[in-house]
Amino acid sequence: MAKKTLRQIRREKDITQKQLSRLTGLSERIISIYENDVEALRAASFNNLEKLARALGVKVDDIFLG
Repeated sequence: MAKKTLRQIRREKDITQKQLSRLTGLSERIISIYENDVEALRAASFNNLEKLARALGVKVDDIFLG
């Protein structure tokens, strides 16, 4: 299976950045940064990663491993 980016996972779930922002409490700006900069995503706090994973219905590992 090919690796999936945060953006691909979000799009597969048919969720906009705005919706993900509301679900996680994270700003649209930080979500955009995480989607466009893998280093920023890797540096994200575990708390933020948990929020993203929970909102997307995936495990934190899935965000990195696809």
